[in-house]
Amino acid sequence: MSESPQLVTQLLKAVVAYTWFFETCDESELDDDTAMQQMEYAGYLLNQLSDVDKRRLVDDLAALAANETAPAYREFVTTFAFAMGLVETEDD
Repeated sequence: MSESPQLVTQLLKAVVAYTWFFETCDESELDDDTAMQQMEYAGYLLNQLSDVDKRRLVDDLAALAANETAPAYREFVTTFAFAMGLVETEDD
């Protein structure tokens, strides 16, 4: 299978958007425990990637954050790799 950068970028955008929903929804939309379970599962799945693939996601996240105009969402994207356990510090 050949690599498709657009596919990876779009899938990453989808994962970030869905975890943003879980992070920001309130109990009237979804109970907190279910939201946390889903975010933890996303982190678990992402951490199954190789170190090379994790580094690629971190780099792609930095590019997405740089292009994001909504401040709160940009901050979420900026801290996503750390929050999902892809890097050990927020500065990576």
